[in-house]
Amino acid sequence: MDTIAYNARERRILSQELARGTPNPRCPRCGASCAVIHTAPRDDVSYVRDRVVVRCSGCRRSLGMETGELAP
Repeated sequence: MDTIAYNARERRILSQELARGTPNPRCPRCGASCAVIHTAPRDDVSYVRDRVVVRCSGCRRSLGMETGELAP
């Protein structure tokens, strides 16, 4: 299995899909459905920021980013 991380183009595609509100975007590498996990900031844990993690069900790649980084 190829374990190379998403490249810049693939990250941009996923970011655009998330910014559009796509609930389960397709993986730009293998075409499988991706799970989207939102992690909201918490008052009791200062290092938890407003982040989103995308995990592909096919190739198992993942991508984490701040919600403020999502492409418009």
